[in-house]
Amino acid sequence: MRTGTRKKSRKNIIKGRVFTLPLVLLILMTFPMRVQGTGAEAGSYEGETVETNEIENWPKGPATSGRCVILMENSTGAVLYAKNIHEKAYPAAMTAVMTSMLAAEMCDLDDMVDFTASSVYDVPPGVVNIAIGVGESMSVAECLQAVLIRGAAECSFALAEHVGGGSRDAFVAMMNSRAAALGCRETNFTNPVGLHSEDHYTTAYDMALIGRDFFENELLCKYSLQKTLHLFPTQTQGDEILEHNSSKMTPGGAYEYEYLIGARTGYTDEAGYCLIAGAEKDGIRLVAVIMDAGSDSRYEDAISLFNYGFSNFDLVSASENEKSYDLSLGVGSYGSTDIMGDSHSMLSLDKTDRVVLPLTASFPDLDSRITYENVSAGEAARIIYSYGGNYLGKCSILLGEASETYDFGIREEEPAPEETKGRTFVFINIVRVALVSLAIAGGIILLYWIRQWYKKYRKVHPNWRKQYRKERRRTVFSGWKIRKKNETKKRPGLQGKDRRK
Repeated sequence: MRTGTRKKSRKNIIKGRVFTLPLVLLILMTFPMRVQGTGAEAGSYEGETVETNEIENWPKGPATSGRCVILMENSTGAVLYAKNIHEKAYPAAMTAVMTSMLAAEMCDLDDMVDFTASSVYDVPPGVVNIAIGVGESMSVAECLQAVLIRGAAECSFALAEHVGGGSRDAFVAMMNSRAAALGCRETNFTNPVGLHSEDHYTTAYDMALIGRDFFENELLCKYSLQKTLHLFPTQTQGDEILEHNSSKMTPGGAYEYEYLIGARTGYTDEAGYCLIAGAEKDGIRLVAVIMDAGSDSRYEDAISLFNYGFSNFDLVSASENEKSYDLSLGVGSYGSTDIMGDSHSMLSLDKTDRVVLPLTASFPDLDSRITYENVSAGEAARIIYSYGGNYLGKCSILLGEASETYDFGIREEEPAPEETKGRTFVFINIVRVALVSLAIAGGIILLYWIRQWYKKYRKVHPNWRKQYRKERRRTVFSGWKIRKKNETKKRPGLQGKDRRK
């Protein structure tokens, strides 16, 4: 009996599975699924074109799994590795980089941040938070740690309201304004957390520009690499909070990197797994952004990019290597001896400017041009350097102490043998000089014409001064006689006496 029942039961189970399996498959096929993987799995973009690899003689970059990937040198903004860097992507919790940066700049770390009902209850289900209650408060420093270590959404909301004077929209406007000031042209923020919205987007290139600013802040970088968030109870927040950093690049993590200075991760179904990280070695600071990648492959991509950047590029002084523009022979000089004085050039190259140099090329191989656009105070012009059309940095041409502004142009330099000193050139902006010369010549001609006319007039009217004085006296005397006559008419008694006389 038990055996029959067991057989019948097994039959029913098998029959049920036969009907259930197609039903499950049908249900799964009706819903769009996003496959996220680790490494070079389904959903990776390793086969897509790396734009910088197309530059002739450029160091070949590694294969990466992210859809949008960039490696940027921090001081110059030069792009060392580019893959779909201008494609629209969603930043997810990497948004915290901008949120924390603004809050740190506009607040004191000891300022207290109040948690309103909106900052607490606007956190959607499933979004990371640390369970702060309405009416509680934390310091700005504690909120920044919660945002950068754990990605606490209610802390991002509270910071936004605190900095925005109670208005989260005002803070979002600050985020967008700051992004534009950093040069971001393809970015729009709608919230301080990174919650998904079709209107909350950026690109790998824009995120790298934001990262350049973020990785200049040592405190925020330090917070982002802390393994744990440990907050103790206070009078305004009653719980001890212990949370762990989800990043695997922190010290002791599975993807720990020796030269890492800061990192922030992000994830939503729509954004995929994202990472922005900074690393520094031998005076070179690099920013890597990986968007829409696998969970672990984003870390592998970042490490590959950093190793590639540090191994294939150098940062050199532009003023020490620049031989095409000799400013010591400039038309402008100042001093006190020899012909124009003890001549010092009014122009000089900025000794602090650096240029990225691929190890596959030398400095003379770089293309250069002079621009007079967007120069700042104290600059006469800028030399822009590139290689294969890819920007590598600039060098400012600075004005001297007691100088006027002089513009210098550019001319092709003839190659010189390595053992001899190369030819040097100084060039004048012909259009500017011509206009100034014409203006001066026109003024001189006008003065000469006026002088000639005056001489001719004197010749035709040699006594014009005497005639003028005579006419002037006559006019004055006539006026006096008329006034005297009018005064006499107003005194009839005097008129009678005059008649009798």
